[in-house]
Amino acid sequence: MVYIVLLIAGLMIFLFSTGNVVGTMSDITNLKSCLLVLGGTLICGLLAFPVKSFRGLLKSLYQVFRYDESENKTLLFEIETLAHVRWLYGVKELEREVRQATNPFLRKGVEFIVDDYYRDEINEILERDFDLYLSEKMSQVNILNTLAKLAPALGFVGTLIGLMGVFSNMQNPAEMGKGMSLALLTTLYGSLMAHFFFLPLGKKLSEHIRTEAIQLSVIKEGVLAISEKRNPKVISHRLQSDLTTHLLRHSSDAGGPDITKQTSRKPFFRKRLIRKGSV
Repeated sequence: MVYIVLLIAGLMIFLFSTGNVVGTMSDITNLKSCLLVLGGTLICGLLAFPVKSFRGLLKSLYQVFRYDESENKTLLFEIETLAHVRWLYGVKELEREVRQATNPFLRKGVEFIVDDYYRDEINEILERDFDLYLSEKMSQVNILNTLAKLAPALGFVGTLIGLMGVFSNMQNPAEMGKGMSLALLTTLYGSLMAHFFFLPLGKKLSEHIRTEAIQLSVIKEGVLAISEKRNPKVISHRLQSDLTTHLLRHSSDAGGPDITKQTSRKPFFRKRLIRKGSV
């Protein structure tokens, strides 16, 4: 909520300041110039990257803006509960309970335990899957960075096209001034799209990938510890320490939730564990 308020406030301040400088907002709005820059940038991007990568980028951006720090608490609770099931009831019960896990990587890793994979094999497979996943995510960041470079270039191309129209009307000074103003708008739009849209989105996605990398590392450590049938409390404390360090480094000033506080127990596994008297 605070993020949205700050975003709206910043946008309003920018528009208000721009209006004071140029007089009226209509002086800097031109649909054709905007479409020239945006359309040209997207066309160049589609030529440089496959359409599948753009679909993945849109999906990732959707996940970024839906991300909630409480997902870390849910992940810790699921790993701890699976460790309890492995510790108390064995692999057969673990096979039934892992189907309720919300994270696909956690579910896959525990299924390897159920299928009696060796620890080293699980570690190797998970590392390879994580590398492929993060590599795909970083390629999406590369798309945004490329679009940020293309937008100013397309803005300059639009300016050149506009100058051609200016020079064709040199006999009319009034039209020349109007044409020059419109020609420069494409450069403005290119710069705005690069620095107010593509670069910030790329940075936000990059930070989210770092968060996912921490989560994947926690999942791998949790799965390996479960495969070794370690004490659930030992697993929980160790993984909680890793996540706490990450949260303190990235969101200590953002008012985010404290992972060290007691988590709200969701229905995940709880009914079965209560029925069996393990909690």
